[in-house]
Amino acid sequence: MENIFLQYIFVFIVSMIPFLEAFITVPTAIIVFNFSTLAVLVVAVLGNALSVLLFIFFGTEIKKLFNTIYNKLRKKNRTPMSINPRIKRTFDRFGVIGVCFLSSVLFSSQVGATTMTTLGGSKGQVFFWTNMGVITLAVAMAILSVVAEELVSSLVNLS
Repeated sequence: MENIFLQYIFVFIVSMIPFLEAFITVPTAIIVFNFSTLAVLVVAVLGNALSVLLFIFFGTEIKKLFNTIYNKLRKKNRTPMSINPRIKRTFDRFGVIGVCFLSSVLFSSQVGATTMTTLGGSKGQVFFWTNMGVITLAVAMAILSVVAEELVSSLVNLS
């Protein structure tokens, strides 16, 4: 007998991991665990939203901690690095909304959210638009998973 609760917990926890989020969890839950698409979307988005929230609130503190440790290991203070010109141009061009949404879809919602909050974006706005990008990605992955599963089963004629 399969433990469905543990499988849902697995989907929730894996959706919290940067770079895996909806890319892995949604297709795995739909195809391998055979969960309902709506349930998968809700669990994956909630797991990712919790992770993004933690990264938003603790990202700046983690950055300060790493800088402190780095400076102590080097035995001298490092001058604060300026913002990478490419990141600054992207931020100026697309704003918080564009960068948060696109970072969720293109690479990692946690990294994009942390970057935007450390650059001075509103935490509420960063959280909202990052989650809108995650929802968009999760829905796209769910549609692709369902279509791919039906295509493969029709090709192999398992039905």
